[in-house]
Amino acid sequence: MPEDLGERTEEATPKRKEEAREEGNVSRSQDLAGALVLLVATAATAVLAVRMLGQAKIALGAVLAGDTVANPLDPDETRGYIMYVGAAAIRVGAPILIVLWMAAYLSHFWQVGWLVAPKSLLPKFSKLNPISGFQRVFGISALVKAILDTLKVTIVLIVAAWTILGSVDRIMLLPHLDILPALVEIGWMLLDLAFRTLLVLLLLGVIDFVYQKWKGRHDLKMTKQQVKDELKQTEGDPETKRRRMRMAQQISAQRVSATVPKADVVVTNPDHVAVALQYDADEMSAPKVIAKGADYVAMRIRRIAIQHGIPIIQRPPLARALYKEVPVGQEVPPAFYQAVAEILAYVYRLSGRMAG
Repeated sequence: MPEDLGERTEEATPKRKEEAREEGNVSRSQDLAGALVLLVATAATAVLAVRMLGQAKIALGAVLAGDTVANPLDPDETRGYIMYVGAAAIRVGAPILIVLWMAAYLSHFWQVGWLVAPKSLLPKFSKLNPISGFQRVFGISALVKAILDTLKVTIVLIVAAWTILGSVDRIMLLPHLDILPALVEIGWMLLDLAFRTLLVLLLLGVIDFVYQKWKGRHDLKMTKQQVKDELKQTEGDPETKRRRMRMAQQISAQRVSATVPKADVVVTNPDHVAVALQYDADEMSAPKVIAKGADYVAMRIRRIAIQHGIPIIQRPPLARALYKEVPVGQEVPPAFYQAVAEILAYVYRLSGRMAG
């Protein structure tokens, strides 16, 4: 049987998932994240290319014209020249770098959410084991990964070759074009090739994302014994809980044995809930709940009431409301005055006793 063999057949518990997350063991697809970053980089380059080329043209023109430094041998002017070139490089490259940083962050954030895993930064001496390292490099998992990576590269090369073959006519026309139209045509062909390749990479990334999610759930699966052990750790041993419940029932039974005989009436559900009420006009401003219980305790309250001749009145809605809302030892709220007063008046008439 799977349980006897210790096979992991049970889904991971929330505690197990949280522990794995704290260790940085989360499911995510590097392929999908990389494809998204490349897609954003390509789109940003296409949108910002004109602006970047304009900035580069201005900076290059100033450098070639000698506007930035009059005397290359002067250290102050040379320093200013270096700062000018650096600022120009930042103006040209900063937009792309900012977009790439945001894309790289968001591509992982949407997969795993906000995650701080300090445990993942701790050194693991198991990684220094040469046998384990050999298995990671030459094991089955490494072999499968190498085969999949080779397959991905092959698919991308096929798509690239197919796209290039489809653009042969446009390539043959390039020598007959002026330099600027030729550059524009080359740019459009490169963008076409990039977006076709990225479409394939995104498709492969989505497949890898689904696989990583499945693999993550599979790796976190637990044996039935692990689930039982975790349940003991979080909620306690079931046998201990049963003993505590029996003790609580005994204590409750002892308490009701002392208080129920003082009651004027017991209101029941009729079988599952019982509430004992007492009213002393000289000492209380309103009737008081002196005992209540459900199931076993309710049965105990009814038995004691019968033994001591205390009236038992069936009022299911009132019994449930008093049991739920009024703690033992407290007077009933004003919302229950009329219903409780009617019951006490009925009991007093039966016994020939006056309420006041």
